[in-house]
Amino acid sequence: MWGRKEEYFPADKVTINPSYEWDEEAKKFNISHRELEVFALLMDGHDNKEIGQILGIQYQSVKNHIYSLYKKLKAKNMAQATKLLLFGNFIKTEIIGTEAFKFDKEKLIDHFKWVLDPKNHVNESQREETRKFLLDFGLYGEVYKDRVKEMKVEEEDEKT
Repeated sequence: MWGRKEEYFPADKVTINPSYEWDEEAKKFNISHRELEVFALLMDGHDNKEIGQILGIQYQSVKNHIYSLYKKLKAKNMAQATKLLLFGNFIKTEIIGTEAFKFDKEKLIDHFKWVLDPKNHVNESQREETRKFLLDFGLYGEVYKDRVKEMKVEEEDEKT
């Protein structure tokens, strides 16, 4: 049986990006700071009862905040919610002391590009799952927006 998360990731840290409140893309989700606090504590390995005690709210309120966050993100589970919150630049996560385990929006985009690149040895089902996730949540264009800009510049250069 699996133990608590702290046994495997002892120094995991989830940070809420303060800039999410001003970001236009983030505003459309209407996610509250409390929902992000609850989710960050959940990712840190706390259960609902502990989160309630830490934040001074009822156990049912914790469940309501999680449900509301998932609903706003249209996420089916914690993994999808985490990807969407990272992609939306709402949160960052890291294992303190290791640069390899810092995740933010840019690193997640780089990871998606790496998975989708046919030159890399990635299981085809994982590649398809990533593609489906990006398409389902309308994020595919975001991953390749730099490349689209490059192609437009190349096209304009060919015309001149």
